[in-house]
Amino acid sequence: MKFAVSVFLLLSLLYPMRTGVSGEWGGSLASAQDGIAKGTQEKPEQKVAKKTLTDIDIINMVNAGLADTTIVLDIQTSPTAFDTSPQALVFLQRGGVSQTVIDAMLTAASGKPTPPTATLAPATPASAGPVKTGPVADAKIKAPKPDLHKIRKVILEMDWADDETARARAMVSLHKRTCLKIVDTLDNADAKLTWTNQGLMGVDLHLYTKDDQQLWSKRGFYVPVKALSEALGCE
Repeated sequence: MKFAVSVFLLLSLLYPMRTGVSGEWGGSLASAQDGIAKGTQEKPEQKVAKKTLTDIDIINMVNAGLADTTIVLDIQTSPTAFDTSPQALVFLQRGGVSQTVIDAMLTAASGKPTPPTATLAPATPASAGPVKTGPVADAKIKAPKPDLHKIRKVILEMDWADDETARARAMVSLHKRTCLKIVDTLDNADAKLTWTNQGLMGVDLHLYTKDDQQLWSKRGFYVPVKALSEALGCE
C-alpha cells in the first residue's frame, strides 16, 4: 500500500512538470515560426541593377532589329560606358547604327540629357507661319550688252540746232576717224550714238543700245572720237 501511494505521488509531481516544459517548448517554437514568417513578409523586394550599356550592346540591339526610338530610350534609362573615339564611331556606323542612335550615345557620354526625338508632322494652314521668299527678280529682264567690237552701224542723234553744219561735220569726223557707218533707221543700226556740242569743251559722246542701255560715254574736244574708235576696236 505504501509503495502504491509513493508511485502515485511521484507521478503526480512529474506530470505538471512535463506539461509546463512541453507548453514552453511549443510556445517557443510557435514564436520562432511567427518571427520567420513576419521577417519574410517585411523584407523588401530587391531590384536588379540594369546592365551598363557598351558599344557592342548597341550593335547587338541594331542587329536584332530594334527600333531607333527603343534603343535611344534604353540609352537614356541605363548606365552607359560608350567608346566615342573617332575609330569607335566609324565602327558603329559600319555596324549599321543610325546617326540618331550615335547622337544619343554621344550625348550620354558627355553627361548631357538626350533631346527628345523630333517627329515630323504635316504643317497645317493654321500653324504654318509666313513663307519666306528670296528677293523678287526684276520683271524686266535686261538683255546682255552687245560686244562693242561688233558695233559697226549706228544711228546718229545730234543736237545741231545752233549750227546747221554740225551734223555734216560730225558725220565726216566719224567716217574718217572710226569704223562706223551712219544709217538712217534704228532697225538697220547696231546701236545709237548721241553727239552733243559742248562749246569750248568740245563734244559729249554717248553710245547706247537700241533699248537705251548706255554702253560707253566720253567728253572732250578731240579725245572722244579717238576714244570711241579704240573702244570699238577700229584701230
